[in-house]
Amino acid sequence: MRSSDVRRYRWSRAHGLRILGMVVVLLGAAWLLAALTGFAAWSLVVLAVVALVALGGLLRLIVVPPLLLEVSADGYRVHNLRGGGVRQARWSEVDAVEGGGGAEGAVMAITLRSGLVTQVPLGLLGEQANTAEREVHDRLNAAYGYRRLGDG
Repeated sequence: MRSSDVRRYRWSRAHGLRILGMVVVLLGAAWLLAALTGFAAWSLVVLAVVALVALGGLLRLIVVPPLLLEVSADGYRVHNLRGGGVRQARWSEVDAVEGGGGAEGAVMAITLRSGLVTQVPLGLLGEQANTAEREVHDRLNAAYGYRRLGDG
């Protein structure tokens, strides 16, 4: 993909905050464990490790959320997604793009001519979900020479 026309969509910061919230609960449990053991050396090490993981999570998930979807004039590529299907494809390989629901909520299903499917969970994109879905449709249409009514 040429870097000049690539649009990148990242995980929603809200999703990162939810994960970080779980880590903070673990930090509280580690603090309780340390207190119950009289702040033994090993319990302070556990507490420090959990605190460092929480800080690392804050930096990674909140400041620079993980990349989820890249869209360009050539095609698309998904990142940081397990079980999403095909990782990347050119627009010439795409047969259809449809919205729908999955086990995790709203998804965008990109079906290739081969029958393989890429599933992008739109809930991970947060407020960018509609923009990403519209851009995928627009790029696919442009690749096939279609344009919106009213475009000169």
